[in-house]
Amino acid sequence: MNLLKIVVIILGLATMLRAETFDWMPAEAAGDQLRGDEAGGEQIIPEITLTATPKPTADLTKFKHVYKIDLKKFGIRNNATAPVETATGINRALQEAKAVGADRIVFPQGTYLICETNPVVIDHKNTVIDLNGATLQINSNGLMRYSVVEIVDGAENVRLTNGKLKGDRDVHDYTTVKGTHEWGTGIRFISGRNVEVDHVTASNMTGDGASTGVSGTRTRPELLARIKYSMYAKDLESGAFTEQGTKIANAEKIRTIKPYDLTTCEGQFEFGYMAGYMGYPFIKGRVYQAYFFDAEMNFVSRQKCLQYRKVTIPVGAKWMHLEFNQPAVSAEPAHAGATKGEWIARITNFRPPTDVHFHHNILAQNRRLGLAYCGGQRWLIEENRFDENGGTNPAYGVDFEDGAEAMQDVVFRRNKFRGNRNGDLVVCAGSELIFEDNEFEKSVVLWGRPHNYVFRNNRFTGGKVIYMTRTGIARIHDNRYENCKLAIVFDTKAVADGLLRKPGQTVSTPPLKLENETMLNVDEITGTYFNFSNCTIRAAQFIAGKDTRMIHLVNCRLSESSILYEAEGPEVSVKIEGGSGQLNETGPGLKRKKPVQP
Repeated sequence: MNLLKIVVIILGLATMLRAETFDWMPAEAAGDQLRGDEAGGEQIIPEITLTATPKPTADLTKFKHVYKIDLKKFGIRNNATAPVETATGINRALQEAKAVGADRIVFPQGTYLICETNPVVIDHKNTVIDLNGATLQINSNGLMRYSVVEIVDGAENVRLTNGKLKGDRDVHDYTTVKGTHEWGTGIRFISGRNVEVDHVTASNMTGDGASTGVSGTRTRPELLARIKYSMYAKDLESGAFTEQGTKIANAEKIRTIKPYDLTTCEGQFEFGYMAGYMGYPFIKGRVYQAYFFDAEMNFVSRQKCLQYRKVTIPVGAKWMHLEFNQPAVSAEPAHAGATKGEWIARITNFRPPTDVHFHHNILAQNRRLGLAYCGGQRWLIEENRFDENGGTNPAYGVDFEDGAEAMQDVVFRRNKFRGNRNGDLVVCAGSELIFEDNEFEKSVVLWGRPHNYVFRNNRFTGGKVIYMTRTGIARIHDNRYENCKLAIVFDTKAVADGLLRKPGQTVSTPPLKLENETMLNVDEITGTYFNFSNCTIRAAQFIAGKDTRMIHLVNCRLSESSILYEAEGPEVSVKIEGGSGQLNETGPGLKRKKPVQP
């Protein structure tokens, strides 16, 4: 597989734990007997994949077969009238351009009123669609959901550039049809591969300026066609396979009873609970094994795989068995979003938007979000502005959420935020995510479920920054915090984290470490632990609250800063060494302080 460089860390996080040389974990995460070797099973930590730039469609000079849309021929109006005729005509023109082999489509300037039930659909290959400064305006309506533009399955090496998408937020009918009306979207990324969207403004939508999805489908029949198999508990038995694919007894593992035919999978698949909140409700470990066989059931190869990640089917393979690293499947799902007594996982070949370059866009004054990132792989989101979004929750500039574990390999960099109602960025899930060189002015929230994320070289100038984790796999360094609040929290829910647990067992989890950070006038630092290395801390106050268990400040430069120990809470492991300056330690809970043993 050329998508990943895999670093395999055997027996959980043992290597990481030893490299960090710490012997502290929250009591909620580990008993005394758990250190490294029982850290939740084998983990595979992929390197974060960067989508390549420039995109194939970046250079306009290479696209010479120009097709200028003929308004009269297709009954299109560019004077903000006739929405039905205009939307129908635009789509007919786009398809004609594709049929005649045009590779650059140009809109005449003007304002095009788009029918709320007939979005502009892009399914082109090797094409630049140049809006040429035109505005696509949704017709005022009372629908719960609409799109101005949809990029769908079939789009490949396509670029949309240089225009405006405008919603009907201010004149929308919110009352006739009862509901939240939060799904009116400027550009909906349903599918597509090697897509570029740049220099587009999406504003005034009843929902989101832009949104993405997981399945790559528009209709239920399309969705069902992407679901290859639903797996039930009755399809599994106790046992494992040898590395050569022979069934053997193993009371600690389960395996498929019958093999699955891969003929219709088109060369790849993913495995997981592809519904609800996804996560790991029945097959609880992130890692599983796939065994491939040819048409006569001769063994081909074995692969270690990650749930929700694409697996490339080996050449010559027709059949597949799966093996899971747990002794049984519980009848009760481990967390919400899954249904008891039904299927436990699926083998699918979804087509989310993949290898997308989304840059130099403005997403402003949308009622819900600037960008609702709800699925996609290998995105580069850079140099965008997210301004004054909000009006109904969550009301952030950007929200990574409903795509759950299907949000992978995203680089989010050099973006700017201004005036978003509730905050700038919230990340509820996803894996292999990088956030770098962004400028935030309001709250940024990383919930506990995101796994293997990086926050580096960002600037925060207001609101509250919250880093949470369930797995401890994250890197946070070289950020600058000014006039804001900060929290670092270990999430004790212990669900949907891809870590294996025996009944009643807890799993050791490393604390997040903040390195080379700069904190100026951060008047409230709270959380489960403060684990800082080589940081500059000035005019900041640490609050050892009821959940705080650790304060480790190593080689930090301290000035005008303090620690307030609140009266209630557990003992606090305290290590302040190296660096320069001092912390003023006060509060009714000073007796909670427990120095680290040498």
